[in-house]
Amino acid sequence: MKAAPTLDGRIRIDIEDALDLAVLRAIVADAHARDDDLASRLAAGIDPDLAEDWDDYVLPELRGSFNAQLETIVGVLGKVTPGETFFIGREDAEAWFGGLNQARLALEERYHLSENEGIEEDDEVKSAGIRSHFYQMLQGMLLHFLMDGDAL
Repeated sequence: MKAAPTLDGRIRIDIEDALDLAVLRAIVADAHARDDDLASRLAAGIDPDLAEDWDDYVLPELRGSFNAQLETIVGVLGKVTPGETFFIGREDAEAWFGGLNQARLALEERYHLSENEGIEEDDEVKSAGIRSHFYQMLQGMLLHFLMDGDAL
């Protein structure tokens, strides 16, 4: 896979083979790797007195936003095949950034990647670490070339 900025202000991603496409499709699978969604998990440490308001006012909108991010990614990746190229423009940069972040957070929760650095890991943990690093690199490209620091 190759990813690079274009002169017209987008990021071009060349999918060279089926493995490249599988890695990209893993973004959504990684984000959904748990039974409960990220929006629900964010409430875990909330003050019990605020939990009802969180559930009524914050959670539905947050869940909708997170789902929309992943739907954007699914929509793009459902149309491409190995050997094709697709582009991420400014209009979709925030959705891709958020979807990648959901996947990275889920991988960290599941595999404790920051705790396992330098430790002998099994293949599943190594694979998760590689995907997380790739997601981070793609997020960096989105932030640098398309978002102008808007996500900060």
